[in-house]
Amino acid sequence: MKTRLPAFDVLVDMARNDPEGLETLRRSLTDAVISGAASDVTRRRLEGLQFQVDMERARAPSPLAATLRISEMMCRSLADLHRSMVAPETLDVDQPAANDMSGGNVVSFQRS
Repeated sequence: MKTRLPAFDVLVDMARNDPEGLETLRRSLTDAVISGAASDVTRRRLEGLQFQVDMERARAPSPLAATLRISEMMCRSLADLHRSMVAPETLDVDQPAANDMSGGNVVSFQRS
């Protein structure tokens, strides 16, 4: 069963008049994405990522601060991905990345 996101105007109205309902919707949509993961490994990684996001939201003094912290998390993750693709030799292969919950090994490929 696919859950659809309500129209933007409905979400704005919920944010103003029913923040608890909006939070319930957010949680249910997030849980649906996580439970629909293709594998247990992916599901566990998504649960770990959601935990990190939830902790940043809880630690932040305001919703704007939470948004900025989560945005910074996304930027760091994107920078790590970019670095792994363009300069894999710079990766520290002895220590897995904090967000690598798979327990797998990092394999370096030679550039041709």
